[in-house]
Amino acid sequence: MTWIVQNIHWILIVSGFLTFAVMLPMCFAPRWAVNLLFEEDLTAPSSLLIARSWGAMIAASGLMLIYAAWHPETRLPILLYSIVGKLGFIGLTVGNGRYARRPAMAAVIGDVLIVALLARYLLAQK
Repeated sequence: MTWIVQNIHWILIVSGFLTFAVMLPMCFAPRWAVNLLFEEDLTAPSSLLIARSWGAMIAASGLMLIYAAWHPETRLPILLYSIVGKLGFIGLTVGNGRYARRPAMAAVIGDVLIVALLARYLLAQK
């Protein structure tokens, strides 16, 4: 656990950048991004709007993780927000069952690793 505390700056930068970079295409090309992640097509304008909004919120959480790397006083709420959001995605994706063999599982695995690191950091700070 000491390794995580000593390297939290870099953990936040890398996990924030990955979160931001993976979700940024969802903001600008939601049909392509959903097809890439879930192998499904969005056609309704409302579903495109929801996907863009979802992508923007998750990309913003990535930027907040990067911000928290330089501002330790903001880490608790930012890490909790990111953990809850990622756990929601993990639970919904795994719980659905239809996406078990799709590229979305790569995102789930990445989010599980990020959640584990962030949670371990918060526990070490207790």
